[in-house]
Amino acid sequence: MIPIKIISTQESDTLHVRFFPTDICNFNCSYCFPESHNEKYRYPKNIDTVVKNFRILFDLYKDKLNKTKFHLMLAGGGEPTMWPHIEQFCKEIKEHHNVYTTIITNGSRTVRWWKDNMSYFDDVVLSTHSEFVDIDHQCAVGDLLYEAGVKVTGLMLMDAKKWDTCVGMVERMKQSKQPWFIETKAVIDAPGHGIDVYTEDQIEYLKVGIKRLPNSEWLLTRLSDMRMHESVVLFDDGTAKVAKPHDIIVNKWNYFKGWSCDVALETLLILPSGSVTGSCQAPIFAGEPINLFSETFEQEFKANVYFKSVICPMNRCGCQPETHVSKSLS
Repeated sequence: MIPIKIISTQESDTLHVRFFPTDICNFNCSYCFPESHNEKYRYPKNIDTVVKNFRILFDLYKDKLNKTKFHLMLAGGGEPTMWPHIEQFCKEIKEHHNVYTTIITNGSRTVRWWKDNMSYFDDVVLSTHSEFVDIDHQCAVGDLLYEAGVKVTGLMLMDAKKWDTCVGMVERMKQSKQPWFIETKAVIDAPGHGIDVYTEDQIEYLKVGIKRLPNSEWLLTRLSDMRMHESVVLFDDGTAKVAKPHDIIVNKWNYFKGWSCDVALETLLILPSGSVTGSCQAPIFAGEPINLFSETFEQEFKANVYFKSVICPMNRCGCQPETHVSKSLS
C-alpha cells in the first residue's frame, strides 16, 4: 500500500505550536542531534516581549484562520525545564487565550520542583533516555503528576544499541504505583540510528507503540486527549487507516518530498533563536524568517507570512508532530 494523502484529525479551530525555549540540556544523549543542545541560544531573556508576541501570533491566527484553540508544546533537544522563565511564561500565556500546554521533558527536575510547577502543564511527556535517566525518579514524577490529574506519558526512546536496557526500563515503568501512559518510540534522526538498524523482532515490538494505558475510568474522561496527534492515512488502493505519527514512521509511510502540505495552516515551530517556521522548518514566509523575540515581530509577521499550503522540501518526516499534518501527493 502506498499512502497518497494524510488527513489530520486536529480540529480545524486549533493551531499546534512547538516552542523550543532553550538549547541547553543537562543530558548529552548520543543520538540527540548536536544543534539542539549546543548552548548557542541559551534562552530568551526578554520574557515580557516573548509573552506579548505569542499573544500577537495567536490573535493573527484567530483573525486569519479562525484559530481559537492553541496547543502549545514546550520541547527541544534542550531541556525546557531549564528555562528560568518557564513558570512565568506558562502562567501568563494562558491569561488571554485558550491554550493547552504540553511539555516534553527528561523529567530530571526534583519532585519538589514538579510539585511547585505541575499546575502549569496539561500534559507532560517524560522523555526517557536510557543513558542518563534515573528510572526510579522518573516513576516517582509520573505517579505525582497522574495523582494530580495531569495527563502524563513515559516515552521510552528505544535505542537499538541499548535495546535490552530500554526494554528493562519499560518493564520498570510498568511497575509504577499509578497507571499512566507508557509508549515506545524508535530513534531514527541521528547518524547510525535510522529505522533500518532495528531487527525484525524489534520492529514488531515498536509497531505496538503504547505499552500501557491508564484505567478505563480515566480514559473515558480524556477521550479528546487520546486523538491528539492522530491522522487518517489514505492509500492508493482506496483503503484508509487511522494512525499515530509513530505508526507512519515505523511503517515507512513518511516520505513526503514534493507533496502539498498544510504545515503553515496547522502547526508552527519556534526555534531557540526565536525563528518562526513551519513545523519541519519548511518556508512559510515571503521574505526572511521572522523572529518571535523581536520588538518588531508584529509588523514583520503581517508583512511576510502567507497562509497557504507549501510543497514539502524534505526527503522524509522524521519528527512526530510533522507526520500528522494534512498533506497530499501532488
